[in-house]
Amino acid sequence: MPAPGDYKNKFLKKPPKRLAVVDQNSCSGCAGSPVCVTYCETVTVKDDVVDAIRYIESPEAPNKLAIIEYDKCIGCALCAEVCPWDAITMYNFDEAWGAATDVTLVPYSIDLDANPKRKDEEPAAAAAAPAPAPSR
Repeated sequence: MPAPGDYKNKFLKKPPKRLAVVDQNSCSGCAGSPVCVTYCETVTVKDDVVDAIRYIESPEAPNKLAIIEYDKCIGCALCAEVCPWDAITMYNFDEAWGAATDVTLVPYSIDLDANPKRKDEEPAAAAAAPAPAPSR
């Protein structure tokens, strides 16, 4: 996960005051119909709605998981309000990075387009899933 100093939101001129963080240990995937993804309609670009939440498969979990694309999150908190499992928490911008590192099972990075696809992903999931974060 990038440092807050490396952050650039694709839709906002400055970072939002807060970011959503999904505790993927608590995320149930809502039995294949994730409420958070339904309510996350970040912005409309050329008549297409761009969501900040993706729903991906993970070899580390028995069900699909929600992930937040932090470069698109505007901090509106709709996802946290509708999550039936209370798996999404809003954090102040600077605190979100540490919290996300603690509760994220599926590694990902902010710049999804610049990173290679994970080799272990299925073709349908590969198009929607973010790339793994660089190892340290």
